Amino acid sequence: MSKKVILNIDHDLYQHLEQKFKGDEQGLEQFIISAVRNQLTGSPADPAPEKKDDLDSYLQNGSSGSRTYGVKGQGW
Repeated sequence: MSKKVILNIDHDLYQHLEQKFKGDEQGLEQFIISAVRNQLTGSPADPAPEKKDDLDSYLQNGSSGSRTYGVKGQGW
């Protein structure tokens, strides 16, 4: 069962869609449905969760042979 959705879009986007589909309402409808499905299924455009720095990666980022990396180098 399908439902209707009304979208309010800006004038420039409307003009772009109008030029692309040239009055083909069914083509426009399929394009919008496809775009929404792609967004909902986790397309590559979804931002990846940020990885928090842990102690190991923090310690590995410094120069191990140098004493210039601050608190990480304490213990000498």
